[in-house]
Formats: sequence, structure tokens, C-alpha cells
Amino acid sequence: MTKGAPMHDDDRALRDQLRAADPARALPPASPTWLDHRMEQIMTDQSPTTTPATPEEPRPAFRRWMPVVGGAAALAIAAAIVVPLALGGSNPTVEALQPPLGGGLASGSCLALEPATVAAQEQAFAATVLEIQGQTVVLEVTERFAGDVADRVEVTQVDAMTSDFSSVPFEVGDSYLVAALDGTITGCGVTGADSAELRAVYDAAFPG
Repeated sequence: MTKGAPMHDDDRALRDQLRAADPARALPPASPTWLDHRMEQIMTDQSPTTTPATPEEPRPAFRRWMPVVGGAAALAIAAAIVVPLALGGSNPTVEALQPPLGGGLASGSCLALEPATVAAQEQAFAATVLEIQGQTVVLEVTERFAGDVADRVEVTQVDAMTSDFSSVPFEVGDSYLVAALDGTITGCGVTGADSAELRAVYDAAFPG
């Protein structure tokens, strides 16, 4: 239908039917100002979409207890473990040997030292004087050449002026090569300070 043309009866009847079917026909017409305000709200509404909160993972009912050891405590524990291992896990064994017989023998009474003489000894070892208590010398065994030798050996100190045991008495901290037969230390140069000359004789007596 052209704008401005007269309305026919059919057109009027159709408009009446449309009005009758409109559910909002009883409502008052909306204000143009309210429509403009509502449209502005819709166009400018940029509120972020709300994301449903993710439920937290359930926490364990209990935590496994783990001991915390400080640096000093850790060193103390390590020392308590390492020291017994270094000492063989027990107190050192100790045996006593008798000083050499024949004190006061002249140097000419001793035969020339040979490796065979040293090899014939039941016990032979290297040791360091750990301490001297009165007349008792405590030797810390550092090397074994022959026989069963305890970790420490005790022997009575001998005066070098009245014995062929050694040219000098035992001194704390010094090292010696010691041989014994039947529980008695062998003199005549078989036992003495750990020198290069005496070490060569021992090496020849106990090769490998």
C-alpha cells in the first residue's frame, strides 16, 4: 500500500486482527527517553563473564612427618658412624711383648744383620710410639709383615746403655720396625728405628 493512499476495508480489518493478537496491547506506550536509556545500557554493558570457580583439590588428611636435621647434627651423626668404622667398629686389640734378652751384650756379640734373620721371626711389624706411661711403651701398629699382631703392642722401655735393643730408647711419635720371637722382641739390630737401611732389610725379608 502506497503511503498516503486511502485505507481499504480489508486493510483496516487486518490491522484490527493484529492489534487483537498483540499481548502488550493493554500496556501504555513506552517513553522514548526510557528506550534510548535502555539501548545505551545494552550497548555499553561490557562486564566480564563470570567464570565458575574451580573447586580446590582436596588436601591430604595428614602429612608424613620428616625429621629435619641441622648441619651440626648431621656432622655429629656422620662422625658417630665414620669413627667406629675407621677403628674397626670396636676397641683396638692390645698385646704385650717382652723386651729383648741379653741386656748389656757388646755390639760384637751380634751377627751381621741379614734378611734371613728377619724372615725367621714369628712376628714382624712397623709401629709408631703412641705414648709412654712410666716404663711402658705403647706402640700403634701401622704395618704387618709376619704373624698375628694386635692393633697396639705394649713393651717395657729399655735403657739404650744396657741393652742391644736399639741405639736409642723409644720416643713418642717416632716410628720403628719391630720383630719378635716367642713373645720376646728380638734385638741385635733386628728391631730399631724405621730407617732406610733397616727398611731395606725388612723388604728383602718379606718381598711383596
